[in-house]
Amino acid sequence: MNPTTRLLGIAAIAALPLLGTAVAANAATSGLVDGSITVSGSTCSWSNATTSDVPPNTLTIDHSTVSVSCSGSITASLTSDPTVTFDDTAGTASSSEVDVSATVDGISCSYTVSDLSLSRSGTTRTYSGGPFTASLSSGSILCPSSESVTSATLTFH
Repeated sequence: MNPTTRLLGIAAIAALPLLGTAVAANAATSGLVDGSITVSGSTCSWSNATTSDVPPNTLTIDHSTVSVSCSGSITASLTSDPTVTFDDTAGTASSSEVDVSATVDGISCSYTVSDLSLSRSGTTRTYSGGPFTASLSSGSILCPSSESVTSATLTFH
């Protein structure tokens, strides 16, 4: 896999933590979210990122608590605190924008995933979806203009 494709994949992976957490409904407390994303055959994951509230309340994910672990020489990070909204009737979690950065083989790229929506699995607080498109927002001319995120999963606790 070329460095540019790996970078985009990581950027998309880092974006996933933006979608949530779970505890009792309407609780005025923070929660946690685990996640994983697959791009160009590479998977990145994280655990216990902090959220400002719990589903089904609208919340933000604290990007400074998202610690992404990826295979190979890829590094990725969430670069802002995304807002996540939940629609329990429809069984979805969504974010209007997720901003991430990734570095592969010394090439740094930043990407945005817009209008991200994941579907809930049954009555759990696990949401998944894909594919999604991550669009280049800044970086080297070696960065691809977009990347496809094959799949993403978030589990709130």
